[in-house]
Amino acid sequence: MSTMVGGNLEQLQALQHQFQAEAQAVTELQSRITSSLNDTLWTGPASDRFREDWNGTFVPALARLHDALTTNAQVVASRMQAIHDATF
Repeated sequence: MSTMVGGNLEQLQALQHQFQAEAQAVTELQSRITSSLNDTLWTGPASDRFREDWNGTFVPALARLHDALTTNAQVVASRMQAIHDATF
């Protein structure tokens, strides 16, 4: 039993570009929030909790999301090229 592999080249290219754009958006979001936190005088337990969550949970999660989007944009580009080469 064989597995068919393929895809629509235009749609794959759009997906690749979407992944790249969203990876950049994640980076910009993280930068804006980090900058706002650093530039805002906010103290107390709520501030401490959020800053701890931001640095300990959210920033690493956003980094993983960025990496996944970037990696998969490269995977899509590679698969798109392989499909193109096989069909043209």
